[in-house]
Amino acid sequence: MKKHNISTPALVVDLDKLRHNIDEMAQRAKKAGIALRPHIKTHKTPIIAHMQIKAGAVGIACAKLGEAEVMAAAGIEDIFIAYPIVGQDKIERLFNLTRWVPMISTSVDTFEAARTLNDAAIARGQCIDVIVEIEAGYRRTGIEPGKQLLRFVKEIVTSMPGLRYKGLMYMAGETCKHLEREKQLAGEQAGARIATEAAALLRAHGIETEVISGGSTPGAQYMDKLEGITEYRAGCYVFGDMNYADLGAHTREQMALTILTTVVSVPSVPEPDHFAVDAGSKALTHCLARTTPGHGVFVQYPNLTVNVASEEHGAVHLPKGTKPPRIGTKLDIYPNYVSDVVNMFDKLWVVQGNDLIAVWDILGRGKSV
Repeated sequence: MKKHNISTPALVVDLDKLRHNIDEMAQRAKKAGIALRPHIKTHKTPIIAHMQIKAGAVGIACAKLGEAEVMAAAGIEDIFIAYPIVGQDKIERLFNLTRWVPMISTSVDTFEAARTLNDAAIARGQCIDVIVEIEAGYRRTGIEPGKQLLRFVKEIVTSMPGLRYKGLMYMAGETCKHLEREKQLAGEQAGARIATEAAALLRAHGIETEVISGGSTPGAQYMDKLEGITEYRAGCYVFGDMNYADLGAHTREQMALTILTTVVSVPSVPEPDHFAVDAGSKALTHCLARTTPGHGVFVQYPNLTVNVASEEHGAVHLPKGTKPPRIGTKLDIYPNYVSDVVNMFDKLWVVQGNDLIAVWDILGRGKSV
């Protein structure tokens, strides 16, 4: 079957580019002497997680328990849930995973959640590895480094036998805010410095930190310039998107995933000023890129974007004098934010050149609980 026979809208993955992106990041981490733990919230597809581990990743990171359960069922044996576990239902599911997955760890950043998790572990006769998230400028989750962190980790180590303190995680707050490489590097190094100084504070009080985990796709290009970091959690790099292309994390040509769409309408006037495709907001989402306008860029028309995305239609404005494609033409769109786009679809259509070679189920799709 050829690519142009795929029913649209559809997510199409170029296998050669995917493999290149996976191998390139693995080599980058190896060169920097940092363990790679890819975040699978981007692809949500077990076969891709296995490809990443085969290329050298030590394990994976997940955002939600549902993703972790899918990956565990597919045989992934080292899973870090980089998200606070809150609520008895989620605690029950977490400890179910620890019974049959060799290596499970999760993040904590509040006394309340840690104590509840500890009590649950003791009641079950179990102990779980925890990684403490610290605030490093992102202003989302994470305990403040310094005295509050020291008190928090001390309580885990001395008073919570159901938890084993394993390390620290952080999200560098400034890395993705700037287009200039110098400012991106400064932001990435600032986050790493906050984390390593936090580990040094703990060490001064007799508490060793095994793991210091950070990372993002834009920050990964600076991995070899970070000191003290032991683990990196990039995710979007497997596919790439316009958001990170604008930030300089990769080129358009490196992007492995596109949205295949069909031209469904062209006004019947002598000089049409727009056309419509069958990829709207339910395929493209409403996410915007950093600097590139619109809701996605066409591969075949690099200067055209989807200007308006209603639910099932994408409207494309034509510059004066530009001839529209014919109705029925298949076009490829680079997505703005690939993680959100993947979560809208059930399958990945995998191609080499114009040949369809596989269809992969996105088994983690919709696993937001």
